[in-house]
Amino acid sequence: MAKSENNEVMFGARGRVGNLVVFKNFGKDQTVISRLRRKVKNPVYTDKQENVKYKFKEAVIYAKGIVGDPDLLAFYQKFAKPGTSAYNLALADFCKVPEIRLIDTDNYVGQIGDKIRVRAIDNFRVMEVKVSIHDASDTLLEAGLATLSANSVDWFYETIVANGNLAGTKVTAEATDVPGNTISETVII
Repeated sequence: MAKSENNEVMFGARGRVGNLVVFKNFGKDQTVISRLRRKVKNPVYTDKQENVKYKFKEAVIYAKGIVGDPDLLAFYQKFAKPGTSAYNLALADFCKVPEIRLIDTDNYVGQIGDKIRVRAIDNFRVMEVKVSIHDASDTLLEAGLATLSANSVDWFYETIVANGNLAGTKVTAEATDVPGNTISETVII
């Protein structure tokens, strides 16, 4: 693949030349010259490839849906750079789940009002973080939503139930992004 920028001879050229190369335009002044793709007749896909294709179809449906929603469209347009669109960004957001980098239980000693810190990130925005606390026998002690801190990365959950026995306590954090992708992580104290 070759890139041609500000080339007056190739400016605006696009399409196929014989069965050899294809000219594609990206952005305002970039022409990409690449080899013509060969189509495989009757391709056989693995289960993993089928799952990726299905996920991509869902992402396309989501991205088309945001174009009709003025609020979401404005949200993604804030991040758009030249050569990308809100549609492309929504597609990318749908395909990437958020990450939970840290569940900090150092300040949790089993008292009411203790704070548990969760560091959750996403390529655009984490919408909410839910925290649940289970005892050693896997009985739910409490659950609720964490609040976003001023740094826009850390979420804090303030406990509302006392826990007299911390040994074996499981703290689970679940992060959700704009398209609704969720991921959960658990730490055992």
